[in-house]
Amino acid sequence: MAVQYNSLISVFAYAALLVLAIVAGCKAYVYVMVGLLKKLPDEPSSDPLHLVYEVNMNIPAENVVKISNYATDVVNSGLTELKKLFFCENMIDTVKFGISLYCLTYIGSWFHFLTIIILAWTGLFTLPRVYLNNQAAIDDVVNTVKTNVDGMKEKVSALFPTKASDVDKKEE
Repeated sequence: MAVQYNSLISVFAYAALLVLAIVAGCKAYVYVMVGLLKKLPDEPSSDPLHLVYEVNMNIPAENVVKISNYATDVVNSGLTELKKLFFCENMIDTVKFGISLYCLTYIGSWFHFLTIIILAWTGLFTLPRVYLNNQAAIDDVVNTVKTNVDGMKEKVSALFPTKASDVDKKEE
């Protein structure tokens, strides 16, 4: 029903935003109840999503006969990355993902999927030629933007603590 009135991109983006909001609410609940109020014990069972964290989302290669190993690796890495994004393993990446989903809702409201395919098809053959004609200028702009983005990422990363790596945990 929802696809009748909205584009497929909007439906996907709103559904993913709903899941992301639910997970963020659960994370906030656990943080408040365990960390601040100390009403729940500091153990994995205090998290309402603790059973979902343990779900194996990998597709076994032997069950996929017609798909090559490369396709299986791509799907598995994509599912692992989505699991990391939805379960807030890296807060900065999760916020960027949420902003991207929010932007997709607007793109979906402006264009239907067929329009986006036509624009992508046109860009697929136009943009390489534009790049070849203006390679020096484009490379300068890309390097400047990359430098600014890297600097901004460092500043934002300094604001949020990250989880200690497995090597750090073993050393302790």
